[in-house]
Amino acid sequence: MGAIGFRRLVEADLPALVGWMAAEHAQPWFGEEPRTPELARVHYAAELDGTSATRMWIVVHDGVDVGYIQDYPVVAYADYAVRVHDLSAIAFDYLIGVPELNGHGIGAQMIRAFCRDVLCRDYPDAPRFVASPDVRNARSIRVLEKCGFTQGLWIQPESVTHPEVVCTAPRELFADA
Repeated sequence: MGAIGFRRLVEADLPALVGWMAAEHAQPWFGEEPRTPELARVHYAAELDGTSATRMWIVVHDGVDVGYIQDYPVVAYADYAVRVHDLSAIAFDYLIGVPELNGHGIGAQMIRAFCRDVLCRDYPDAPRFVASPDVRNARSIRVLEKCGFTQGLWIQPESVTHPEVVCTAPRELFADA
């Protein structure tokens, strides 16, 4: 299936990030994101300079940049923390940006590797990891379930029009992998 790795997002990655989020397959989930590198530079300024609780990463598959993933402590965002009800968890969001790679197992490989190689390493005290895809995103929910995540609460964040489902997995699923 190929090697998966992660590197921190830098300003030079913004054109690719904007393109991935604007791709047809990503539109239902990333429709409100910036559409130019210049707008993305402003929107993600705190992530780029390291002052945000959110860390953004580029997903590298066999040496090629193919998507992005970000992580953040649930407790860092009050609105999200109130809805998720798990202040000790670490949350993440993700996107396979290259449409041709969807449906080939890379999403599950990416999530497992990210939880094992990044989240377990960087958040050694976090008991759980969570992702909260839009409830209509069956593909994302299915890949999380393949990785051992279980569906829980449906939440309605203020910034989105459709509910999200909180999917949770214990760190032990990845720490011993």
